[in-house]
This record gives sequence, C-alpha cells and structure tokens, in this order.
Amino acid sequence: MNEFFNDFFGVIGNPAQTIGKIMDKKRWQAVLAVILLFSAIATFLTYPVTKVEQAKFIRNSEMADKLSEEQLANLDKFTPSQRLTGALFSLVFAGMMIVVAAFFIYLFFKVAGSEGNYVHYFSGVVHASILDMFLGGILKSSLILMKKTMLVHTGLTMFSPGMDFRSLPFIILSQFDFFSLWYLAALALGIAFFAKISLQKSFFIAFLYFLFKSLVFVSFSYLSIKLLGM
Repeated sequence: MNEFFNDFFGVIGNPAQTIGKIMDKKRWQAVLAVILLFSAIATFLTYPVTKVEQAKFIRNSEMADKLSEEQLANLDKFTPSQRLTGALFSLVFAGMMIVVAAFFIYLFFKVAGSEGNYVHYFSGVVHASILDMFLGGILKSSLILMKKTMLVHTGLTMFSPGMDFRSLPFIILSQFDFFSLWYLAALALGIAFFAKISLQKSFFIAFLYFLFKSLVFVSFSYLSIKLLGM
C-alpha cells in the first residue's frame, strides 16, 4: 500500500524518476485498477446529466428527422441497468484507450531507437494517466455535476465560451487540454529517465505523438459529427 501511494504522489511531484523507475520495474496493476474503477464510478454518477444533454443535442440536430416522436420523447430516459451498462462500458473504453495509447507511444519511441519493451511503456502510460484520467477526471466529473452540463473545459476551449463544440476550431482547441498536456510532459520526463535519452529527444518524440493523436482525433470527430448530422 505504501508503494502505491509513493508511486501516486511521486507521479505528481517527481514524474521523471517515479515514472522512470516504475517503467523499469514494470509495475501497473494496482494503478490501472484504480483508474478503471474511477472511470466506471464517474460515468455512473454523471450519467443522468450526460443522458439529458445528449438527448437535447439529438433533438436539435438533423438526426431528429429520422426518429419518431416517441423515440424523441424517450431519448433522455434510462433504466438503472442502462446506467450500469454505461459505467461498465466506460471502464472497458478507458482500458482500451490506455492500451492503444501505450502501443503508439511505444511505437514512436521504439522507431526513434529508445530501449524497452511494450510492457515498460504500458507501465509508464498507466501511471501518467493518474494526471489525466484520474485527477483530470475528478475535476471534470465534479464540474459536470455542479454545472449540470457535460460541456466542461479544462483547456484552451475555456477561453472561447461561445464557440460551437461541433465546429472544427473547437475540436482542434480541445486537444490542448491542460491535464492531457501534463500527462504527456510527465510521460516524456519518465521515458527520458528510463531510456536514458535526452529530454529534448524525449519531448520531441512526445510532441510528434501528440500531433499524430490530435490529427486522428480531430479528423474522426469532425467527420463523425458531419455524418451523423449533429
């Protein structure tokens, strides 16, 4: 238990050595369990708010023309089992996000000649996710419950409150989330310590990964919105 708390607070206060040593020891199980459990709990708690707001967006979109009046009326209704299913889906999705992120981060650093196997980078990504998925998740979930809206901002989008969340500029700005950038910076520091490469090289590789991830996310999100008629 002491090891868990030392790792947890070490990622916040001293990410380079903490993440670097964790990667070397390939330690990830306990923190991954906490992050996945938190994802499920946060989704369960915020589900009523997100369900109502999603229904509102659909009713005000082109998708509403394809639904019957009864379907439109029931969009914001849900059963306890649907709420639980949503929480479990969030748990699985969070796990998949970590697995995929670790794979691409490993790929980018491996191509650049860094040492280590996938499990080393997976361990680093899991612990760096404390900053993004756990601490960032706590703040975002709290804001959703307080403001009764899922449109909460912890990045550059907070400086453009009138911007349509479906617009391309908004989607691009949403990539510059402060917790996500903190996560990536901590991970770059930890990988530099583990792989014994310069900070400049580690941050440059992390920046290339950020560009790749952002391009994929922005393209997918924008095309999805257009195809769904949102």
